[in-house]
Amino acid sequence: QQWEGENASFWERYSQLPSLFVFLPASDFWLQAMAWLGIVLSVLVLVMGAGAGLILLVLWILYASIRHVGQLWYGFGWESQLLETGFLAIFLTPFWTFKELPSSWPPPMVCVWGYRWLIFRIMIGAGLIKLRGDECWRDLTCMEYHYETQPNPNPLSWYFHNNWRP
Repeated sequence: QQWEGENASFWERYSQLPSLFVFLPASDFWLQAMAWLGIVLSVLVLVMGAGAGLILLVLWILYASIRHVGQLWYGFGWESQLLETGFLAIFLTPFWTFKELPSSWPPPMVCVWGYRWLIFRIMIGAGLIKLRGDECWRDLTCMEYHYETQPNPNPLSWYFHNNWRP
């Protein structure tokens, strides 16, 4: 990463690239270390059945750091949606402990409305993309291309792609 000015301050560098890689050298070692740390913390949250807000914050920072340096590989819309979902989840758990919140403790309304707003944007975006005028939506052939263009195909993708035609 080339910074504007050789002696750019931390905040100038961080505003250009909000990532832990402002502190760390951008190398395969640190990228893999961050990924493995994220996996370990995620498994810890999964095994405990609850997450401490602090661990969710660390997971969010790790994912945001990797996303910001990921360039083309992390340019899909769902990357931002995952970051937004993870950020809201930080406020749904106790910050320091792994204790589950009592069922009588309601979630913060800001989080509830934040998730509702996220779902609304996802649904309205999915509908608006169909109205943009692509011919494939009018002649019902878009699903033929859907399975060709997914970045993470699965073993059944070939079958769905070849058997989806109306």
